[in-house]
Amino acid sequence: MLSDKKIVALGDSITYGFPYDNQESWFNIAANELGFEHVNQGINGDSTIWMYCRFQEDVLTHKPTHVIIMGGTNDAYCDQPLETVVGNIERMLKMAQTNGIKPILGIPIPCDELYAEQLLQEYRVWMRKYAKTHEIEVMDFYSIMCDERGQIPQGLHMDGVHPNVDGYVRMSKFAISRLKDILAQ
Repeated sequence: MLSDKKIVALGDSITYGFPYDNQESWFNIAANELGFEHVNQGINGDSTIWMYCRFQEDVLTHKPTHVIIMGGTNDAYCDQPLETVVGNIERMLKMAQTNGIKPILGIPIPCDELYAEQLLQEYRVWMRKYAKTHEIEVMDFYSIMCDERGQIPQGLHMDGVHPNVDGYVRMSKFAISRLKDILAQ
């Protein structure tokens, strides 16, 4: 039964649903479709350090059963080294687990800025490896949002970073499928 689940999504503008109202976000669409209680804590322009700083208030106070943590894009645009992002994400994952919350790690979508995308690839490699090693569920948005060149396909992005409506719909369909599996456990 999904109605007994409560999920907080912690992230940046892609979690929020920018440039649209956050009701158009992949997370809110999926939550409304599946019928679980949800809190969208996506903040435009946020980085993993600020996500970590607001974890107590924006996640723990809601007492969710699960938290989706998806960040890194703004870190890459600000040239944050892998070690910084790793530390922030590890602390959030551990805070969730320490508080009896099941973490789900969201893998960031591709962007069209070469240098930022190279950093994002480093982050993604670490995220997948860490999640596998520590048996943390993953929602690999990168894989469903990139073409054979590793970029967001035409017709799915608004500005090379953020999805357009069709992109958010693709993300929400993937999230619905993936969350059905995760929440059934």
